[in-house]
Amino acid sequence: MKHNSNCVWSVLGSIRSTYTQDGAVLLDVKKGACYSMNVVAARVWTALERSREGITLEDIVNALEKRFPVPRKQLESDTAECLENLRRLGLVSQNDTTLSSSASSGGG
Repeated sequence: MKHNSNCVWSVLGSIRSTYTQDGAVLLDVKKGACYSMNVVAARVWTALERSREGITLEDIVNALEKRFPVPRKQLESDTAECLENLRRLGLVSQNDTTLSSSASSGGG
């Protein structure tokens, strides 16, 4: 599956998170809905939260590669699936424009 590497992903403002050794729990304060995440999905969420300007799939995969000894293609596919699931649940937004050069060159 081909993924758009130019998409910028961002956490929506109504989402709160807490982390455990088993992963994370997300609370959508607008909807009053709670979601649990495994360790890998929690790492994706951490990357999203740390990037106030938004983050690309490639940048998330770069961060995950340091933690998980999995082939890059598999990380890309799994991360894209995770992001799409988060988008469908209304927890993140996706923007098809690229990050500004200042944000992508170390601002996040």
